[in-house]
Amino acid sequence: MTSLSKVRRTQEERTARTRLALVEGAISAIYKHGYAAASTVLIAEEAQTSRGAMVHHFSTRAALMAEVVRYVFEREMMEYEEIRSRTGEGDYLHHWPRILWRVLSKPSGLAVLEILQATKSDTELGEYVIPMQEGVERAALAAIRDAFGGDDQEALSVMRLMVWSIRGLSIAERYLPHRPETHHAVELLSHLLYVVAPSGKIEDIGPWLKSE
Repeated sequence: MTSLSKVRRTQEERTARTRLALVEGAISAIYKHGYAAASTVLIAEEAQTSRGAMVHHFSTRAALMAEVVRYVFEREMMEYEEIRSRTGEGDYLHHWPRILWRVLSKPSGLAVLEILQATKSDTELGEYVIPMQEGVERAALAAIRDAFGGDDQEALSVMRLMVWSIRGLSIAERYLPHRPETHHAVELLSHLLYVVAPSGKIEDIGPWLKSE
């Protein structure tokens, strides 16, 4: 490897480390202080870098938030696979409320929720984040269909039921902490999914969705 190649690789590695530190700094700042209070100065402090470095790597705060959404989704997908490998769970729909709870209730998941909520009043943020979140949902939908079948409408309904029920419970646990009751709610959702889809596939749920 030439000296120039080594320098380029070192620069790329340094850039990647700084960007990761800023993304994780944003997650930490939002989780601790809320989205509105997570200023660029505070994020830079959490990342242990300068505000100038943040501006260099992300043209706007909104661009950083979009990267947070992308990064968190990719990390969550890896965590799902790690849990499946370690526990042997995940082949049936009723396993997923428990798996989702382990992942989405973390500070990163709560930070993403605050970002999404902020898009309602922040137009620039919405222009960055909403397309990113739509892409995240499309990717998750494809994974659900590959694993459990069903058409797009059925799979999307099941996915949103599970994901947003767990996200809602994670908010409740943050602000109104009653962990045993929260865990019971997760278990109840798992049991209900088992009742309506004993095979663990979305095809069992189809008739329920079309019974209106």
